[in-house]
Amino acid sequence: MKTTIYITDDHKIVADGVASFLDGNEKYELKLYCRSGQELMEKLKQAQPDVLLLDISMPGISGIDLAKIISKEYPATRIVMLSSSTDEESLDAAVQAGAKGYLAKDVAEEEFLTALDKIMAGESYFSTSVRQSVFNTFTKHVQQESGHQTDDLSEREIEVIRLIAEGLSMKEIGERLFISARTVETHKKNILEKLDLHSTVDLVKYAILNGIASL
Repeated sequence: MKTTIYITDDHKIVADGVASFLDGNEKYELKLYCRSGQELMEKLKQAQPDVLLLDISMPGISGIDLAKIISKEYPATRIVMLSSSTDEESLDAAVQAGAKGYLAKDVAEEEFLTALDKIMAGESYFSTSVRQSVFNTFTKHVQQESGHQTDDLSEREIEVIRLIAEGLSMKEIGERLFISARTVETHKKNILEKLDLHSTVDLVKYAILNGIASL
């Protein structure tokens, strides 16, 4: 059975591009295109997709607000944001809203399919241009301030950061490290406090900057 995909974007050309990427694909199938959040919410009452592609900026209810609602009401659906913006603020908002992926609208077909594969495998995925943009912004910020040092962290904490940066869930990290998901959450909380960071995205940026993970 193919993985089902819905897309909501007020520009049909974006949906046409996704459709062309998936034409003849053996794993993925574009089942529905909606022009607005209101239309999408009505369709979701009837059936939910495995993956939902959401435009981050639409008239009426935004993609971010939609993601917040859908991630709570339909948690089995993996949400991927589509955007022309690659700024840190948009990425932070998307992740906080429950998105598992964030793709630039000019993403190439090969990377688009790679993103779907990773997201369906339980990982998160941010397109290369998004990661590079956020990394550049973060690097400039750190150059203006004294950066944190990995010396402040234990080996276990560094390993937890690395696995978070790779997109693993708390449960998956726990299984990898032979500890409970709750213990992983505790490690994450302690790491954020120790480094004075505030979100998963901050941890990913820290991991890249300090060589714990790579782009």
